[in-house]
Amino acid sequence: MESAVQYLLLALALASVQISYTESRLNEKRRDKTERRFYSNQIKDNICDIADRDSKVHCYCENTEEKTATRADCWVFNGGIDKSDPLWASFNTQPFLERLTFNVRSNGALKFIPLQVIKRLKRLQKLYIHYADLGKIEKKTFSNMSAVREIILMHDNITELDFSSFTNLPSLVNLTIKENKVTEIQRDVFVDLSSLRYLDLSFNSINLAHDGCFEHLTILNDLILEANSITILTRDTFRGLANLTRLDLRSNKLSMIGDLTFTELWNLNELLLDNNKLKYLSERAFDGLVLLQKLSMTGNKLKSINEGLLEGVRGLELLDLRNNEIEHFTYENVKPIIDNLKMKTSVLYLSGNKLMCDCHISWIKVLRNETTSDILQAALDDITCIPNYSEDYETNSVTEYDASPKTVSEVVTSTMVHQINNDEQLEGTNQALKTDPTVEPFIKEQLPIVNMPSGALLCSREMVQNKEDSLMLKSIGKVLWGGNASSKLRVYSSLVLKLLFLLAILK
Repeated sequence: MESAVQYLLLALALASVQISYTESRLNEKRRDKTERRFYSNQIKDNICDIADRDSKVHCYCENTEEKTATRADCWVFNGGIDKSDPLWASFNTQPFLERLTFNVRSNGALKFIPLQVIKRLKRLQKLYIHYADLGKIEKKTFSNMSAVREIILMHDNITELDFSSFTNLPSLVNLTIKENKVTEIQRDVFVDLSSLRYLDLSFNSINLAHDGCFEHLTILNDLILEANSITILTRDTFRGLANLTRLDLRSNKLSMIGDLTFTELWNLNELLLDNNKLKYLSERAFDGLVLLQKLSMTGNKLKSINEGLLEGVRGLELLDLRNNEIEHFTYENVKPIIDNLKMKTSVLYLSGNKLMCDCHISWIKVLRNETTSDILQAALDDITCIPNYSEDYETNSVTEYDASPKTVSEVVTSTMVHQINNDEQLEGTNQALKTDPTVEPFIKEQLPIVNMPSGALLCSREMVQNKEDSLMLKSIGKVLWGGNASSKLRVYSSLVLKLLFLLAILK
């Protein structure tokens, strides 16, 4: 009897387990059926062929059949769309997309990057998002997408790039984050981008680029920082960019360039500094740029150019200094690249400055006749200068500074005696202008330099003497610091003789 009861209890237990298992299976089937129905409802529309006119997203594809499209241009309309919207599942109908564009039609309609779509598209190579409202790009937002070659984010109201927001994208060649509101480039934003060659951060509000912020981009060729608010550059700003060939810094707020700022950029071929606020260029600002061929600094506030500035960029074939405030640009300035400027493809632009009509620019007329570059000849034709205020000075001064092979010393020696009388006459004329308040100097219009007679490009004795003294001091310095023993002895002997002569005069 007892065994029968035990058997009955065991049977009931087994029956209960069987019932529970059956109910579980039935519930699972019902749940699966519900999920399949829900999923079926989600993807019933082909993303390339949505018939609902009220849909928040419409995509236009070159092929509309399922699993055939390789390109989709999608428009996000009013009302906004969130991450949980069933429409995103419709992208599963086109798993082979290689190019995907989101164009947002109204503010706030797309406030996030639809990663649930993007990361499922294993063949995606090009991603464009325009006019979204993205704010901060979070850490690793763009990561681990092995096929993506190009990402362009324009007009997306991006304000911040987090650390490693772009990382581990082994095929990425072009990254453009243009016309946004980024204010700062931190270090380690761009990491493990082993193929990146083009980075465009133009038309943002960048005022600070941290030292080493690009150091992981070892094969980058083009860096575009145009139209930002950058005020300071250091030699560490561009650390690691040994393969950079083009750097665009136009329309920033740079006021000076210090020593060796670009020394890390050994392969740089083109440097654009137009439309900044440059007033000062260190003599060694461009040292290290041995391969630089194009240097453009139009639209700045440069009043003078250090005579040694171009020593480090002797390979220049294009130098653009238009629309500055330069008053003197001498043969010594251009001497390091003068041979380049005689070639067919070279050009120097100097128009739109405030060059004075004196002996220091007579080299322009000589170069105009010697160069084989039609472009350079036309550019030299456009250069003008401001005549001296005094008619007496223009007609009676006699020193013509020949900046071609003759040295300044030879010019001074041949003309010094004749200038003394003219300088005295000039001093009297200038004094009359200063003392008589009713006499105003007559300021002439600028004149084309190449059309001026050689005799009109004159210098006063004082101007030439200052030039001679400056060159003599430079020569003395070079000899004393780097000359041989005999050269130093000659310099010392000359200085001693001049000192004795001055002492004799004083007595």
